[in-house]
Amino acid sequence: MNTKYFKLLIIITLLVTTSGLNGYQTFATQSQIDSKILELWSPSKKSITTSIKMLKDSPIELYFISSQSYNLLHYAFVKKNSFLIDELLELYLQTIPYIKETKSYNIPHINEKNEITTIALENPIYIWKDKGGNEEVISSSQFLFVISFAMNKISSIPNKELTKSMKSFIKKFSPILESHYKRWIIGVKQKDKEINIGSFSRRGWGCKDNRNNYIYARTLSQMIEELGNKSYYGASYCNVIADPSLLIISGLGYYLAGAEQKSRAYNIESKEILKKHFINAITVLSKKFKKSTIKNLKSKPVEILSFQEGSWYGHPDYNYSEYNGSTFPQENKLKSHPSVGIDVAHGSRVLYLLEMIKENKNKFNIEFPSDNDMKMFTDGFFYKVFNQNFQKPLFKNYMNGSNGWFRVNYSSRKGYGYAPYQIGSSGALLGGYPRLAKYNKKLETIFTLLFKKFNSTKKEDQKFIHKYYENAIWMEQKEREVYQFYKKDINPKSAIFLINFYSSMI
Repeated sequence: MNTKYFKLLIIITLLVTTSGLNGYQTFATQSQIDSKILELWSPSKKSITTSIKMLKDSPIELYFISSQSYNLLHYAFVKKNSFLIDELLELYLQTIPYIKETKSYNIPHINEKNEITTIALENPIYIWKDKGGNEEVISSSQFLFVISFAMNKISSIPNKELTKSMKSFIKKFSPILESHYKRWIIGVKQKDKEINIGSFSRRGWGCKDNRNNYIYARTLSQMIEELGNKSYYGASYCNVIADPSLLIISGLGYYLAGAEQKSRAYNIESKEILKKHFINAITVLSKKFKKSTIKNLKSKPVEILSFQEGSWYGHPDYNYSEYNGSTFPQENKLKSHPSVGIDVAHGSRVLYLLEMIKENKNKFNIEFPSDNDMKMFTDGFFYKVFNQNFQKPLFKNYMNGSNGWFRVNYSSRKGYGYAPYQIGSSGALLGGYPRLAKYNKKLETIFTLLFKKFNSTKKEDQKFIHKYYENAIWMEQKEREVYQFYKKDINPKSAIFLINFYSSMI
């Protein structure tokens, strides 16, 4: 065994004896999970390294680098595993050569000609650009959310315990984070002009405002305030506060809270103005959560908490959210539920937001969410998304409990889509939902059982996992095997899936 991995095994073994983390007993046995993570790290690292090398062609790789490693990073900090922390930080540092410092910026008009204007800026900004010189906001926001989380956690470590990698990470990413959050939240100044220009448009996903067709160049603060007031007059999903906004606000929260630590490892020059906009954004976002009561299988009332339920109605990705047939949907099967919620995979960004606020709300004098709010959100996931089968656990595709198809013929790809239980079951395992077990112990039972099935030699278990977890998508109107979990030499894609799932079981 490689010396580095032997050292990691020793660290894990020592940690096992003290692991009763976060006030609840860990899944399966912690030693089983830890050893599996160690076993999977080498092929997983190869997958992340491959994505980093592909950054020269497209910044969308930032999305995969961060989404594939966040649960593991979270796990590493909870376990205080400095080896694994440093391994991940060093990988993130390899993305820096691909970022550019520039004094120009592309602003989309989103008009009928889909024009883009390149503007000259007063001050330089950092940006990962695609080949057309444009920013992939969803990719950058997902990545910088993870970077901000790491910055926050490093700031809680005493200075004398900071590693060389941690110090380098703080030094190199600090100006990049401040540049991005300042630009996204409060905008940038065009050369020789006073007004701040933002990166966002309220005319997303083909929306068209009947009173103002082309609303663009908004700062995130402007857009969230406007959407909070429902001042858009297009379809209901035009008023949604979507993934990039949730990721930016969640990342900003971690970033600002880290700078509030007594042993803070970095300062933020524009901290006060960013903090003001952050608190305003949380005020708007908290009003998007709604409490309601449902009945469990024993007809007992259960209080749940949902986010923007029904807002996605009419969006093309959700057109078949009520068709739960086993054959690929045709146009005559088009049916969407008026109360459709976000799909489970993308709903993980709502979980990220709640975890961030819950952990740091005292630093901002914010009351939401309470422990009971977190329990209600968890119960909503348990009773509406989980299929209530403790022998064959599956998860419905949508957070409101709908289990129809998702993203049918997405992005002009004919025959593409996610069948019932596909995006829900993979999203439940990869999206960090096992961390909610501290609010509902039954989730521990579910995910422990799945852990055992993923490591079972029984044919019936492997057949179940193959049908619902290895076959994870449809392409060309055929079910496709995406993962192979039972092979001795596991491929990087399957390793990344498993290490994400296992590392969220803490």
